[in-house]
Amino acid sequence: MRDKKMIYLIIVLILMVLMAFYYFIGAESENVFSSQSFGGMYIEEKGYHIEPGEYLQMWIIGYNAYEESKERQTFKVFLKDANIYNLIEENQEYVISFSAKHQDESKNNIYSLDWISLPHGGQLRGNGLIDTN
Repeated sequence: MRDKKMIYLIIVLILMVLMAFYYFIGAESENVFSSQSFGGMYIEEKGYHIEPGEYLQMWIIGYNAYEESKERQTFKVFLKDANIYNLIEENQEYVISFSAKHQDESKNNIYSLDWISLPHGGQLRGNGLIDTN
């Protein structure tokens, strides 16, 4: 009887170790490679690409408005919601947060919008929901 309890205990411990391993190492989709928040992101360009019947990609390209021009880095941020895309204007400055949860084949970060602040108040999250708090 004691041997059976020991076997069950070992099996439970092995399962717990495997679950912990998966959670901390194997769950790559939850990893964030990079996260950026700007008190002012100047939007230089908006763009989109439509593959009929398959997908729609929308993005904005901009930079940190408060960074010196010689050190300036531009970011391409993908948007999920066309409503957000339509509210963003080129040559305007926004408070924004975005993160990279994926990388392309060359290990470059692919950024997606977390939230953006509108000039009249409120924030839009990447899924198009308005947060007025």
